[in-house]
Amino acid sequence: MKILGAVLLTFVWLGAPTFAQSPKTQQYTRAVAADVDQLQFVQVNGVKLAYRLAGAGVPVVFVHGEGYSHELWTYQMEAFSRKHLVVSYDRRGHGMSDDPITGYSETAHAEDLNALLMHFGIREAHFVANSRGGAIIVQFLKLYPQKVRSITFADATIALAPITRESAFYGAPAAMNGPPPTLEQALAGRESAKRSSFTKVAQSRPELNQIQRRMADQFSPRVAMDPQRSDSGSAMHIGPWNSRDFPDMTRMYQPMLLLVGELTDVFFIEGAKEAHRLWPNTRHHMIPGTDHMLMMEDPATFNRLVLEFLDEVDAQVAGRDKWIGQIP
Repeated sequence: MKILGAVLLTFVWLGAPTFAQSPKTQQYTRAVAADVDQLQFVQVNGVKLAYRLAGAGVPVVFVHGEGYSHELWTYQMEAFSRKHLVVSYDRRGHGMSDDPITGYSETAHAEDLNALLMHFGIREAHFVANSRGGAIIVQFLKLYPQKVRSITFADATIALAPITRESAFYGAPAAMNGPPPTLEQALAGRESAKRSSFTKVAQSRPELNQIQRRMADQFSPRVAMDPQRSDSGSAMHIGPWNSRDFPDMTRMYQPMLLLVGELTDVFFIEGAKEAHRLWPNTRHHMIPGTDHMLMMEDPATFNRLVLEFLDEVDAQVAGRDKWIGQIP
């Protein structure tokens, strides 16, 4: 099995702005979320994170990809909150959250996520992850498996297949192990990411293109500029996916839903295929006519597939819990 863990930072070349700094230090700016009046904030691990909370029931936590924000899940909040407690948040360096100088590895993001769950008193949840959010949730799974009821990988990073020349990420491993970009390069990368080859569908629809561009303009260049921006770039190659941490994939008992867009990058398609082949408890769907932002491009299909999956998992858990401690 070929594993290229270094690609787990799938959007590392995305650089972007941050909120206005003091006059002496201002070098870049960050856009403001369209729903800023609905955001709340919490301090975890020394960083202020922005989040939205809605509904009640078994928790569902949405984890966005690199260069995006909680606004990626705009068309999921209402549909999911009818039956679930929904948490949508901005990872550090993204959206309206703080952008510290360092701390952007998968492990750091996973620890932020755990601290967020502890703040809400959530002991177990469903997770829905997009892009690099997939790498982060795999790291979270390694650290806190008991807190994962299920995972939906929504066109997400799953580093189980080699990167081919057809992928936009073919040069990512070399870039990961090289020097970080300058501020100027990071900001240029942000601009080019708005025209990425795997978000053509969103780019072609004005309402989605507006959200995509605003999310990119909220992304801090400090993420890309951090020399330790990924665990996978370390000399020890410590994760988030490697055979040492997951020596026996058949022991991964959590149910997983693998969703990919028909028109997305081959990296996401092949990663999901390999996960479906290797992991024991997976379902796999390709949504026609969509690419990387499938949750916004076809929310009706996306919401139906995920909610049906969550209902199935919750029914299984309820059936299991019914018999715990009872003698047949």
